Amino acid sequence: MSQRSTRPRPASIRPGLGLLVVVVAVAVNLRPAITAVPPVLDAIQTDLGLSATGAGLLTALPVLCMGVFAPVGAALARRVGREAAVSCALILVVGGTLVRGVDDSAVVLYGGTLLAGIGIAIGGALLPGVVKAWFPARPGAVTGLYTAGLVAGAMLASVATVPLMDALGVGWPPAIAAWALLAAAALAAWVPVTRRLRVAAEPAPGRVRLPWGSAVAWRVTLYMGLQSLLYYAALTWLAPLYVDAGWSAGRAGLLLGLFSFTQIFSALAVPALADRTGDHRPWLALCVGTATVMLAAFGLAPTAAPWLWAALLGLGVGGMFALALTLLVKLAPTPAEAASLSGMALLVGYLLAATGPVLAGALYDAAGSYRVPFLALAGIGVATLAIGVSVPPAATTSREVLEPRGG
Repeated sequence: MSQRSTRPRPASIRPGLGLLVVVVAVAVNLRPAITAVPPVLDAIQTDLGLSATGAGLLTALPVLCMGVFAPVGAALARRVGREAAVSCALILVVGGTLVRGVDDSAVVLYGGTLLAGIGIAIGGALLPGVVKAWFPARPGAVTGLYTAGLVAGAMLASVATVPLMDALGVGWPPAIAAWALLAAAALAAWVPVTRRLRVAAEPAPGRVRLPWGSAVAWRVTLYMGLQSLLYYAALTWLAPLYVDAGWSAGRAGLLLGLFSFTQIFSALAVPALADRTGDHRPWLALCVGTATVMLAAFGLAPTAAPWLWAALLGLGVGGMFALALTLLVKLAPTPAEAASLSGMALLVGYLLAATGPVLAGALYDAAGSYRVPFLALAGIGVATLAIGVSVPPAATTSREVLEPRGG
């Protein structure tokens, strides 16, 4: 294999099954550190004496990291190369997740969650660029698989954490720390594959100008943030809602798993349908509208048809998340502008999303009931719908994404 050039050579990368597998393997490990917590949240609150607000912070902290530390991924990639930076991200995920099993103390739990959250942030910011570099001929299809990997990892951790805890006869710290082994396996697969690519560090493109003055960019950013807020708040409090109603933690975890499972189908199907029609707005309205109605159903009639509510909520959430990722790519005419728009959407959007689990927990603390937080989330869903459908189709917005109105 030639070593005559130290510059990146994307053309030398041959897309293949091995590369696709390691990309999906990394994606699978960017959610278990978050979704392993809600099924055992009741036990964590009892053992550590946490309020609902403090418990919500366990989910909010990684989401906050996804906003604050997303720019670190780009800086690290310029310094050591994109593939090596992803390796660093996986190391942080492994270390942070593993640390949480050392002791059942709040300091260890929050510290490990912070460390894993930084890794999740860096990996999440870099993987879309990896997809573009490795699979230039079919980035959309691979992005769909990457999104499905995110959802599958979330589902696996939410379903299997309680059964794992019961099977091993351990408490919640080892059960949530065990997911470090899955991330370590992904790291073990990623390193040799990417080392063979011999991809050098990326040249620094200079300062990236975020499109702060663009009305379209702000609408996309707000949509990104609000739909993520709805997802992470529902992810955090769906299982505790039913544990509070008398369900076992295992059964509530299965409900959360169904919520994650149905997301896979809409995450794969909805972007393709939007591509076929050329307009994302009807599909966005369908997905956000479905999620909003189901959030209201959980607030008003949680025991009427919980499995149906969870399945439909998952379909809505999966579609609206996939559309958010699609908009970040489609609305910008060049890769540089796509990076600029994504940087703004991730930074502001995830900072906004991080308030969701904490806000819902605070509303529960104040009201003593899950009805109020879930109805509040439904109200936010209405706002998400209005903002999302206000974004015109890509063909009419691509020229103005980075331009302020009147500029």
